[in-house]
Order: sequence, then structure tokens, then C-alpha cells
Amino acid sequence: MSHDRPPVLLDWLTLMLLAVVWGASFLFIKRAVQVFEPVHMALWRMSLATVLYLPIALAFWSRIDWRRWKVLVGVALFGSAIPNYFFAVAQQHVNSGLAGVLNALTPMFTLFLGFVVFRRTPSFSKLWGVLVGLAGATLLVWSSTGGHFSGNLWYTGLCILATMCYAMNAQLVNRYLADQHPAGIASAAFMITGLFFLAGLWWSGAWSAALAHERGAQAIGYIGYLAAVGTVGGSILYFWLIQRTSPVFATSVTYLLPVVALLIGFIDGENVSVLDVTGTGIILAGVYLVRS
Repeated sequence: MSHDRPPVLLDWLTLMLLAVVWGASFLFIKRAVQVFEPVHMALWRMSLATVLYLPIALAFWSRIDWRRWKVLVGVALFGSAIPNYFFAVAQQHVNSGLAGVLNALTPMFTLFLGFVVFRRTPSFSKLWGVLVGLAGATLLVWSSTGGHFSGNLWYTGLCILATMCYAMNAQLVNRYLADQHPAGIASAAFMITGLFFLAGLWWSGAWSAALAHERGAQAIGYIGYLAAVGTVGGSILYFWLIQRTSPVFATSVTYLLPVVALLIGFIDGENVSVLDVTGTGIILAGVYLVRS
């Protein structure tokens, strides 16, 4: 059973909070990759999140419907393991501007998969909202990077596959796990994949890299925020929002991430151009249309 209803004020506030939580993560990612390679950073983030999810999983263990283990495996793979690895690898060869635009494809793929796989016909306003939001996100990221998008074609493809994974994850949660507690879903997914992250942390050299670098402990602190607030807190909020509204509305948070990054830059003393304001306005219009 799936839920798909217009959002109310609480849903809009949740969407904005999620955008702030995930948008602020870029600042900590930027600082963490000054110490760690992207793959090491991703493994540290997922491993710490697994540890933090353990007591949550134990608390919700009896309330998780483990008979749906196939769906939970899908959520674990499509929502965390595969896209996090793809983005970590790809962003060594794709600049942040292009990665940001490709990440904003998530609502479009969510709409597409909903129609092709789950036979959910989108409304006209949703379709236009997704296209308008994508246009606004592209304009905003293009402005912030000075129009510089670059990246190897193969690694660009990895980014696209990652956004398709996010879209599939949103559809699975809405379609098959609408009656499950969001914290139970998120923690179960990490209990399934956690051992792989912990093993990868050891075998990739990420553990020894943290011990060897003079700023290793500081970087782990940045990643601790990403794991606790960005991954654990953000995932629970995200699943809750998907259950309350629709996959397309929830994934439209990806349009708002460049807006949050712009605001953080403004507070930090960066200039805001007319294109930045225009792009923000277009994004908000797109999200408003998606609400239907």
C-alpha cells in the first residue's frame, strides 16, 4: 500500500529542515575531503552511521517486518550502499557543479520509475514541477560554478545511476513500507549493509589513513556530523516524508540543496548574483507545482 497525498504545512517544514540538514553537509564534506579520499570519507560516514543505528535497530527490532527482507535489502542497496559508493568514486573525476546538477535528476527519475515500474500516472502539475525545478537547479549550480561543468563520461554515468538508485529507493519505501516506522526502515537497511561498510573501512585503508594523518581526528569529527545528522537523522526524516506525501515531493529536496549552499555561502561573505536569485525562484516554483 502506498500513500500519495498533497503536503500540508508540517510536510513543507520537514522538507525545508531536510534541505538545511543535507545542504549544510556539503561544508563538512568539503573539509573532510581535505584529509580523506572520497571513498574513505564515504566508508567512514557509512560505518559511523551503522554504529549509531545499532541501538535504534535494537529498539525497533520487534516492530520491523523482517518478512519483507527483500524490500529492505533493496532499500539498503538503492538508498545507501550503491549510490554512496558511486558518488564517492565519481566525484574524483566529475566536478561538484556537474555532480550537483546530476543529483537534481532524482525527482525526474522518481517520476519516471513510478510510471514505468509501478504504473503510477503523474499529474500534469507534477510533471511540470519536476521539469521547472530541474531547470532552476541547473541555473543555480551553473551560476555558482561560473558555467563550468566538467567530467569524464563514464563517471558522469555513475552519478546518473546513483540518482536512479535514490529514485528507486523512494518508490520502494512509499510502495511497500508505508506502514513501517521510518526509524525502523532506516536502521534495518543499515543492519543489512553495515558489515560491508565496516569491512570496507578496514580493507580500503580508511582506518589507517585516519590514524596516520595529523588532522585525522578532526576530520572524523566532521564525518561524525555527516553520519549522525546527515545520514541517521536525515534518513529518518526523509522516509517519514515519503510516507506522508509522495516520492516525487520528498525527492524534490534535491532541488533545494543548491539553495541552502547559496545561503551558507552568502552568510560566509560570498556574493549573490541575479542569476542565483532567479534560479532560487524557479526552484521554489517547481517544488510548489510538485506539491499536487
